[in-house]
Amino acid sequence: VKFKVDGYKATSIYEYTPFIKNLIYTYKGCCDYELNQVFLNPFFKEIKTKYKGYKVIPAPSYKKDDEYRGFNHVIEVFKNLDLDVLPIVEKTARHKQAENNSQKRKDIKKYLALISNKTLENQRVLIVDDIYTTGSTIKAMISLVEKLKPKEIKVLVLAKTRDQDYKKVNSNNFYY
Repeated sequence: VKFKVDGYKATSIYEYTPFIKNLIYTYKGCCDYELNQVFLNPFFKEIKTKYKGYKVIPAPSYKKDDEYRGFNHVIEVFKNLDLDVLPIVEKTARHKQAENNSQKRKDIKKYLALISNKTLENQRVLIVDDIYTTGSTIKAMISLVEKLKPKEIKVLVLAKTRDQDYKKVNSNNFYY
């Protein structure tokens, strides 16, 4: 699925269906590391070719969550592309997006920070994340990465909710 985030080109590999939701939960929530290659595998060659030469900037998770899990789930999926992975954004406090409604999700910008001021001038950047619902995390990351003056920014996510589904579900104060 192709879409735009703050004017930047974005792609979702999958729709956030119950099957994909369960697969991501098993990988991330149940710490099933071996699933890291499953997500990109069907489209590996296409994705690797399309983003050749890009610097990958993964959405961060809270450090203690990574320690508990034993890995950063976003980094592990996208490092399989053999691109430079630059974990230059950190989450400074535990703020789980899945536990928040769309308004509270916007607070994520308070909890993300650059941990490197390395210039990305003349670099093509690919911001990656696992799930895209309201776009708050990606938008906050774009805002941070823009400060490093990259030549180009694109976004790639594993799964994206259908907009009308999120609005319907969110209006009942329930998020799947």
